Amino acid sequence: MKEFFKFMFASMLGFFLVCLIGFFLFFALIAAIVSFSQPEDVVVNSESVLHLKLDYDIPDRTSTDPFEIYMNYETFKIPAGLNDILLNIEKAKNDDRIYGIYLDLTNMPSGLATITEIRNAILDFKSSGKFVYAYGNIYLQKAYYLASVADKVFLNPEGF
Repeated sequence: MKEFFKFMFASMLGFFLVCLIGFFLFFALIAAIVSFSQPEDVVVNSESVLHLKLDYDIPDRTSTDPFEIYMNYETFKIPAGLNDILLNIEKAKNDDRIYGIYLDLTNMPSGLATITEIRNAILDFKSSGKFVYAYGNIYLQKAYYLASVADKVFLNPEGF
């Protein structure tokens, strides 16, 4: 009977130690995920150009979920929402270090209402006297609609 209790208490102690170590590893993993999902500070140099690449389905708002970064497994970045895109265009309008906007319009899966909001923000940006250039391999209807606000529209020679 003495051996039974010895092995039982040893097994219980081992179980509690594994649970305790697992508990700390779980919280270390959560802390690592949250720390990697924090946005990095952006440094804007003088004579910069804002590069807008709208090649994803733009949500209305940028997600604040730290696990969203793992849902986009191709780039491991949280996609910018329409609110942040419009805010950054407004910031670029008022920032003297930014000279213009470069629109990369190769692929645009977003809806027409979203594209219209971005187009109106770019029209407001142009009122500051800064340039807007658009480039695309393929100009479908939505891409050409957004490019129509640009000062210059460039098309890949092999594109259509």
